[in-house]
Amino acid sequence: MVRRFLFSQGFRYRLHDKKLKGKPDIVLSKYKTVIFIHGCFWHGHEGCRYFVVPKTRSEWWVDKINTNKSKDKVAFKELTDKGWKVLTIWECELKQKALKDTFGRLLQNLIDNEEIANS
Repeated sequence: MVRRFLFSQGFRYRLHDKKLKGKPDIVLSKYKTVIFIHGCFWHGHEGCRYFVVPKTRSEWWVDKINTNKSKDKVAFKELTDKGWKVLTIWECELKQKALKDTFGRLLQNLIDNEEIANS
């Protein structure tokens, strides 16, 4: 959905660049921007209705999700230290009600980034 939107707006990108920390889902090199699309459950989206710790093996799941969150922080820091703008889109933001706002925010971030790069 995100890829289709970006392509329709004229943005070109690469997918899952292994050279970048965290293998971002979408890499827009021209805009020095990477996009991570996180599942609310797998990345522990706090306050989200889609993030519920399972009742069985709860401790194992909490450890797994916390490990994912710490890896996300490390990747985010390394990428920002190298000058990349890092955007995160959550699964819940791609649901029908939030979709228009999410795409508007994404487009605005990319436009702002292009203006910075051109100045």
